[in-house]
Amino acid sequence: MTITSKGYEGSVDYATWALVASHAGAEYGVVGLPSFALSAGPGDREVRVAAGRAVGQGIVDDSDAVTSLVGTPVTAGNRWDLVCLRRDWLTGTSTLVLLPGLASGDKVIPIAQMERDPGVTDDQPIGLVRFAAGQSAAQEFEDLRVWYGSGGTAAKSLLVRQFLDRIGSRVWIQGITWVRGFASDGTDRWVPDSVYVGTTAPPYADNLLWVRP
Repeated sequence: MTITSKGYEGSVDYATWALVASHAGAEYGVVGLPSFALSAGPGDREVRVAAGRAVGQGIVDDSDAVTSLVGTPVTAGNRWDLVCLRRDWLTGTSTLVLLPGLASGDKVIPIAQMERDPGVTDDQPIGLVRFAAGQSAAQEFEDLRVWYGSGGTAAKSLLVRQFLDRIGSRVWIQGITWVRGFASDGTDRWVPDSVYVGTTAPPYADNLLWVRP
Protein backbone atom coordinates (compact mmCIF):
# COMPACT_ATOMS: atom_id res chain seq x y z
CA MET A 1 0.00 0.00 0.00
CA THR A 2 1.23 3.47 -0.91
CA ILE A 3 -0.32 6.86 -0.14
CA THR A 4 0.69 9.48 -2.71
CA SER A 5 0.21 13.03 -1.46
CA LYS A 6 -0.04 16.32 -3.32
CA GLY A 7 0.07 19.74 -1.71
CA TYR A 8 3.02 19.50 0.65
CA GLU A 9 5.89 21.93 0.19
CA GLY A 10 7.89 21.29 -2.98
CA SER A 11 5.18 19.19 -4.63
CA VAL A 12 2.88 21.90 -6.00
CA ASP A 13 2.91 22.68 -9.72
CA TYR A 14 0.04 24.19 -11.74
CA ALA A 15 -1.71 20.85 -12.24
CA THR A 16 -1.38 20.00 -8.57
CA TRP A 17 -2.69 23.40 -7.51
CA ALA A 18 -5.73 22.96 -9.76
CA LEU A 19 -6.42 19.59 -8.10
CA VAL A 20 -5.93 20.90 -4.55
CA ALA A 21 -7.98 24.04 -5.19
CA SER A 22 -10.91 21.99 -6.50
CA HIS A 23 -11.21 20.42 -3.02
CA ALA A 24 -10.43 23.53 -0.99
CA GLY A 25 -14.00 24.23 0.11
CA ALA A 26 -14.08 21.70 2.96
CA GLU A 27 -11.89 21.08 5.98
CA TYR A 28 -11.94 17.31 5.37
CA GLY A 29 -13.44 14.98 2.81
CA VAL A 30 -13.22 11.80 0.78
CA VAL A 31 -13.93 11.49 -2.93
CA GLY A 32 -16.30 8.72 -3.98
CA LEU A 33 -18.45 6.44 -1.83
CA PRO A 34 -15.91 3.58 -1.43
CA SER A 35 -12.89 5.76 -0.56
CA PHE A 36 -11.34 4.93 2.82
CA ALA A 37 -14.31 2.79 3.92
CA LEU A 38 -13.67 0.63 7.00
CA SER A 39 -14.25 -3.10 7.37
CA ALA A 40 -13.19 -5.94 9.64
CA GLY A 41 -10.22 -7.99 8.49
CA PRO A 42 -9.60 -11.70 9.15
CA GLY A 43 -6.69 -11.09 11.53
CA ASP A 44 -6.81 -10.52 15.27
CA ARG A 45 -8.42 -7.06 15.79
CA GLU A 46 -7.62 -6.19 12.18
CA VAL A 47 -9.29 -3.18 10.57
CA ARG A 48 -9.10 -2.69 6.83
CA VAL A 49 -9.19 0.74 5.19
CA ALA A 50 -10.19 0.80 1.53
CA ALA A 51 -8.18 2.53 -1.15
CA GLY A 52 -9.30 5.87 -2.56
CA ARG A 53 -8.84 9.61 -2.33
CA ALA A 54 -9.04 11.81 0.78
CA VAL A 55 -8.61 15.57 1.01
CA GLY A 56 -7.98 17.90 3.91
CA GLN A 57 -6.15 21.04 4.98
CA GLY A 58 -4.85 21.68 1.46
CA ILE A 59 -3.54 18.14 0.90
CA VAL A 60 -4.87 15.50 -1.53
CA ASP A 61 -4.01 11.88 -0.65
CA ASP A 62 -4.45 8.88 -2.93
CA SER A 63 -4.19 5.39 -1.44
CA ASP A 64 -3.63 2.68 -4.04
CA ALA A 65 -4.58 -0.40 -1.98
CA VAL A 66 -6.29 -1.67 1.15
CA THR A 67 -4.45 -0.79 4.38
CA SER A 68 -4.56 -2.99 7.50
CA LEU A 69 -4.44 -1.60 11.03
CA VAL A 70 -4.40 -3.66 14.23
CA GLY A 71 -6.07 -2.68 17.50
CA THR A 72 -4.78 -3.43 20.98
CA PRO A 73 -6.55 -5.85 23.38
CA VAL A 74 -9.49 -4.70 25.50
CA THR A 75 -9.31 -5.91 29.09
CA ALA A 76 -12.99 -5.37 29.93
CA GLY A 77 -16.11 -4.08 28.23
CA ASN A 78 -15.80 -2.14 24.98
CA ARG A 79 -13.55 0.52 23.50
CA TRP A 80 -14.22 2.75 20.48
CA ASP A 81 -10.91 3.43 18.72
CA LEU A 82 -10.50 6.10 16.03
CA VAL A 83 -9.05 5.54 12.55
CA CYS A 84 -7.44 8.74 11.26
CA LEU A 85 -5.48 9.86 8.25
CA ARG A 86 -2.54 11.71 9.79
CA ARG A 87 -0.84 14.44 7.75
CA ASP A 88 2.69 15.47 8.71
CA TRP A 89 4.01 18.63 7.05
CA LEU A 90 7.52 18.12 8.44
CA THR A 91 7.98 14.84 6.59
CA GLY A 92 5.52 15.60 3.79
CA THR A 93 3.71 12.30 4.32
CA SER A 94 0.21 11.05 5.14
CA THR A 95 -0.35 7.79 7.03
CA LEU A 96 -3.29 5.91 8.50
CA VAL A 97 -3.27 5.52 12.30
CA LEU A 98 -5.50 3.90 14.92
CA LEU A 99 -5.93 5.99 18.06
CA PRO A 100 -7.12 4.44 21.36
CA GLY A 101 -10.61 5.32 22.51
CA LEU A 102 -11.86 6.16 25.98
CA ALA A 103 -11.41 3.57 28.73
CA SER A 104 -15.05 4.21 29.71
CA GLY A 105 -16.18 2.56 26.50
CA ASP A 106 -18.27 5.56 25.44
CA LYS A 107 -18.96 5.96 21.73
CA VAL A 108 -17.30 9.34 21.26
CA ILE A 109 -14.44 10.72 19.20
CA PRO A 110 -11.29 10.89 21.37
CA ILE A 111 -10.56 14.50 20.39
CA ALA A 112 -7.82 14.79 23.02
CA GLN A 113 -5.87 12.01 21.29
CA MET A 114 -5.97 13.71 17.90
CA GLU A 115 -3.37 15.97 16.32
CA ARG A 116 -5.12 19.20 15.34
CA ASP A 117 -2.43 21.57 14.06
CA PRO A 118 -2.70 22.03 10.26
CA GLY A 119 0.67 22.88 8.77
CA VAL A 120 2.41 20.79 11.42
CA THR A 121 0.49 17.58 12.17
CA ASP A 122 -3.23 17.06 11.68
CA ASP A 123 -5.59 14.07 11.88
CA GLN A 124 -8.56 13.56 9.57
CA PRO A 125 -11.14 11.27 11.26
CA ILE A 126 -12.19 8.31 9.11
CA GLY A 127 -14.26 6.20 11.49
CA LEU A 128 -14.73 4.69 14.92
CA VAL A 129 -14.29 0.96 15.48
CA ARG A 130 -15.59 -0.93 18.50
CA PHE A 131 -13.41 -3.63 20.03
CA ALA A 132 -14.79 -5.85 22.79
CA ALA A 133 -13.07 -7.82 25.54
CA GLY A 134 -12.77 -11.49 24.64
CA GLN A 135 -13.47 -10.86 20.93
CA SER A 136 -10.75 -11.03 18.29
CA ALA A 137 -12.70 -9.22 15.55
CA ALA A 138 -13.86 -5.62 15.28
CA GLN A 139 -17.49 -5.58 16.41
CA GLU A 140 -18.95 -2.39 14.96
CA PHE A 141 -18.08 0.71 12.93
CA GLU A 142 -19.23 4.34 12.96
CA ASP A 143 -18.57 6.07 9.64
CA LEU A 144 -17.01 9.52 10.14
CA ARG A 145 -16.17 10.22 6.53
CA VAL A 146 -17.32 13.49 5.00
CA TRP A 147 -18.06 14.09 1.32
CA TYR A 148 -17.61 17.54 -0.22
CA GLY A 149 -19.56 18.79 -3.22
CA SER A 150 -20.40 22.10 -4.84
CA GLY A 151 -21.65 24.26 -2.00
CA GLY A 152 -21.72 21.87 0.94
CA THR A 153 -20.79 18.62 2.64
CA ALA A 154 -22.56 15.37 3.48
CA ALA A 155 -21.90 12.74 6.14
CA LYS A 156 -23.53 9.68 7.67
CA SER A 157 -22.93 10.25 11.39
CA LEU A 158 -23.98 13.11 13.67
CA LEU A 159 -20.66 12.66 15.46
CA VAL A 160 -18.83 14.48 12.65
CA ARG A 161 -20.09 17.72 14.21
CA GLN A 162 -17.52 17.19 16.97
CA PHE A 163 -14.64 18.00 14.61
CA LEU A 164 -16.32 20.06 11.86
CA ASP A 165 -16.43 22.95 14.28
CA ARG A 166 -15.69 26.00 12.15
CA ILE A 167 -18.40 28.68 12.28
CA GLY A 168 -20.31 28.64 9.01
CA SER A 169 -19.78 24.92 8.35
CA ARG A 170 -22.71 23.15 6.70
CA VAL A 171 -23.22 19.39 6.58
CA TRP A 172 -26.17 17.26 5.45
CA ILE A 173 -26.75 14.24 7.75
CA GLN A 174 -29.73 11.87 7.68
CA GLY A 175 -32.07 14.29 5.96
CA ILE A 176 -31.14 17.44 7.91
CA THR A 177 -28.69 20.17 6.91
CA TRP A 178 -26.83 21.35 10.00
CA VAL A 179 -25.15 24.76 10.20
CA ARG A 180 -22.52 25.88 12.69
CA GLY A 181 -24.07 29.16 13.70
CA PHE A 182 -24.87 31.19 16.80
CA ALA A 183 -27.12 30.75 19.81
CA SER A 184 -29.06 33.66 21.31
CA ASP A 185 -26.22 34.31 23.77
CA GLY A 186 -23.72 34.67 20.92
CA THR A 187 -21.95 31.36 21.45
CA ASP A 188 -21.46 29.07 18.46
CA ARG A 189 -23.52 25.91 18.14
CA TRP A 190 -24.97 23.51 15.58
CA VAL A 191 -28.47 24.43 14.41
CA PRO A 192 -30.65 22.82 11.72
CA ASP A 193 -31.24 24.75 8.52
CA SER A 194 -35.00 25.21 8.33
CA VAL A 195 -37.71 26.81 6.23
CA TYR A 196 -39.29 27.92 9.51
CA VAL A 197 -38.37 31.21 11.16
CA GLY A 198 -38.75 32.73 14.60
CA THR A 199 -41.27 31.15 16.96
CA THR A 200 -42.75 28.95 14.23
CA ALA A 201 -39.65 26.72 14.22
CA PRO A 202 -40.37 23.25 15.64
CA PRO A 203 -38.16 21.73 18.38
CA TYR A 204 -35.26 19.56 17.32
CA ALA A 205 -33.33 16.75 18.97
CA ASP A 206 -29.87 15.66 17.85
CA ASN A 207 -31.15 12.30 16.63
CA LEU A 208 -34.36 13.53 15.06
CA LEU A 209 -34.84 12.55 11.43
CA TRP A 210 -36.58 15.42 9.67
CA VAL A 211 -37.05 15.71 5.93
CA ARG A 212 -37.35 19.23 4.58
CA PRO A 213 -40.57 19.72 2.57
